[in-house]
Amino acid sequence: AFSCSKSEDSNPAPEPTPVTEGPKFLAVKSVISSSCALSGCHVSPTNAGGINFQTNANIVSNKMLIKAMAVDLGTMPPTGPLQAADKAKITDWINAGGKITD
Repeated sequence: AFSCSKSEDSNPAPEPTPVTEGPKFLAVKSVISSSCALSGCHVSPTNAGGINFQTNANIVSNKMLIKAMAVDLGTMPPTGPLQAADKAKITDWINAGGKITD
């Protein structure tokens, strides 16, 4: 016999596991928040250069650009180069893998 009743799924999809931000990423995120994700720069709605650094995914996906502009060339932020300690945070994070969990 066929039934039109709704059956309960005995194996519901698991809830996504929240990603724990690693200490190196948190250090870089702090630098980005205070030096790059500012009004008129890399925040919505301005998104200078089409990049918004208010999201973790955008920071990770642009890590090599961040390193090139802020560490290697020193052309960002436009207010002046980052302090050596902040440049080291970016470099250390990338060398550790450049992930949110690093």
